[in-house]
Amino acid sequence: MNIILGFGKTETDFEQQEFNFVEEFLNTKAKEFVGDKYDFNFSEELVKELGEKLKERENHYRELDKQYKTATEYPDRYSIYYYSILTDTYANLCVVFKFSHINRRHALSSDGWALLSTNKVYYADIWDFRD
Repeated sequence: MNIILGFGKTETDFEQQEFNFVEEFLNTKAKEFVGDKYDFNFSEELVKELGEKLKERENHYRELDKQYKTATEYPDRYSIYYYSILTDTYANLCVVFKFSHINRRHALSSDGWALLSTNKVYYADIWDFRD
């Protein structure tokens, strides 16, 4: 585990929150979209709906980021992200998150601003969602 001054649990909690969102979405929706016993991959409909839900979340965090840049009151630390969804015909689904964690009161920064970028991958296998 690496330690980076000014960043830590707040950022890892945010990353885990987004992983948990994907996990909960798949646990709730995957069985609806998994076809018959010979269908061994995530459906296009499921991937599309997951993408739409993640886009809503991404836009929400980006809107907050925009507001915080000019606000007089803002959280000391917050995060935004980009994502990509990757699938294949072998029943794998990955969500690649590119997180940007912002610290507005970083002790080692002359203007108080600091940024930590991380890339994390959420992985799912269709077999985890089949009966």
